[in-house]
Amino acid sequence: MIAAATIAMCACVAPPADSASNRVAPEIDAILTRLEKKGDEIGDLRCALEYRIDDRINLDELIKYGSIAFKRAQPHDMFLIHFHKLVQDDIPIRKKEWYLFKNRWLWEAKERTTTIIKREIVAEGETVDLFDVETAPFPVPFGQKKDNILKNFTVSLPPPAKGDPKDTDHLVCIPQPGTQMAKDFSKLEFYVSRKTHLPVRIVATETNDKGKVTKVTTATFAKVQTDAGLTDRDFASPAEWKKYDVIEEPLAKPQLPSDG
Repeated sequence: MIAAATIAMCACVAPPADSASNRVAPEIDAILTRLEKKGDEIGDLRCALEYRIDDRINLDELIKYGSIAFKRAQPHDMFLIHFHKLVQDDIPIRKKEWYLFKNRWLWEAKERTTTIIKREIVAEGETVDLFDVETAPFPVPFGQKKDNILKNFTVSLPPPAKGDPKDTDHLVCIPQPGTQMAKDFSKLEFYVSRKTHLPVRIVATETNDKGKVTKVTTATFAKVQTDAGLTDRDFASPAEWKKYDVIEEPLAKPQLPSDG
């Protein structure tokens, strides 16, 4: 989910199950297979979230503490990210933020500005696959398809190191040249729990054209609950939003060719 929470948050046909899995080490293939299978099985999920942005250019750090809720639904899955505490360079900021996706729209609400930006993500009558690493408008931190990952990244499995989350496999994903991910990140790292087969930490590294690291974003997930019985009420607009101003940004309509 998160590489710019709105980790920045496109229709491409997913590649067929070709020989991609035959081009990686068996242990990596097995981890990605379990990750995909677990994502397919989940009906809903909620967890605690720590979202850390280390800005290497401006030399500052922002940490957001909150939670994630996700629920499969028709025609679009739903998710809600709620940050209840922000810390900027060790200074607490008691201002909330929300990112809610439902009914084709992404709602970005901030207590600091008392505003909501309502963005249309997909046109009426169309659908979006939140788990497609190539086409999703914002990353979801589980359930990505193995073949899409192997198409878009070179994946390695380094040995355990000091500071790794306990009992995890560390996947290092280097974007393939020319892909959208290569434009956004120089490296993505997934720490996948060997018990739940879900990521417990995701690290996204950005570099400039000289290869210097400019930003490192880390999302850490804790207290993960799957199939917790979430309902539509868990994705209702918070009461605070009633006093916020709403700025609506519909999808741009395609331009018709001119006669001239």
